[in-house]
Amino acid sequence: MPFPYSKVRNEHIEHDNDDTESPYFHDEPRRSKFWTRLLGSVGALKWPVTFLLLFAILLCELSVMRRHPSLLAIGAELNGLVPRFSQEYKKFRDDGLYVSDHKTMDSINATKHNWEALMPVGGGFIDVQDYASYDLPPPQHYKESPGKEVFTIAVFHELHCLMHMTSYMDKLILQIRNKDWEIDEHALEHNDHCINYLHNALLCCGDTTLEGQSQVDKLGTDGTGAVHVCRNYGEISEWAIARRITDGKESL
Repeated sequence: MPFPYSKVRNEHIEHDNDDTESPYFHDEPRRSKFWTRLLGSVGALKWPVTFLLLFAILLCELSVMRRHPSLLAIGAELNGLVPRFSQEYKKFRDDGLYVSDHKTMDSINATKHNWEALMPVGGGFIDVQDYASYDLPPPQHYKESPGKEVFTIAVFHELHCLMHMTSYMDKLILQIRNKDWEIDEHALEHNDHCINYLHNALLCCGDTTLEGQSQVDKLGTDGTGAVHVCRNYGEISEWAIARRITDGKESL
């Protein structure tokens, strides 16, 4: 029988009773078996516990990414409620479609029609019922759409502002030509709002396209001729139309 691991006998040490053994001699195997069983149980749980921890970490990461994606494109929606759209290269041209001659009603009305054609059915307003679950401002509410939590897609608000600013400018120029000095204070206030709003939109997007010499014979640049990296506006418009709250159309 081999020596117990826990006992080394010293034959040079005399004992009063050689048959008397330390209690440690009997307890150590029992303790070893206890720790062996305990470690075995812990070892059996190691992988399930590790899997559960990794799964919990993955869920937390997905939750954070859903609310605040790490690689958002400039101008993208913070919460991922609006999808990413394809990009396209566009060369800016002076097509004359969105500026009137500021003289004739035919030209002014044609320009208004061109602006209105840019706006989608529904005006870019969508319903977000669970808005409180996201990083969003309070929703808009309209009596025409009871129960709807209304939010606006920014690009259509920006276009709305531009089209109303051009219309307001045409109106003022016609008044000046006719020596009519009456000011529409409400329209003036809306114009001021649009200037501030578009100022914020431009600084936010920060288009860094490099522009060169004007395409016409004049000094400097008018912004035409340069190729810009743009979102596909048609896709954005189609997405907004599919989720519209009403069938209303923007008009001047």
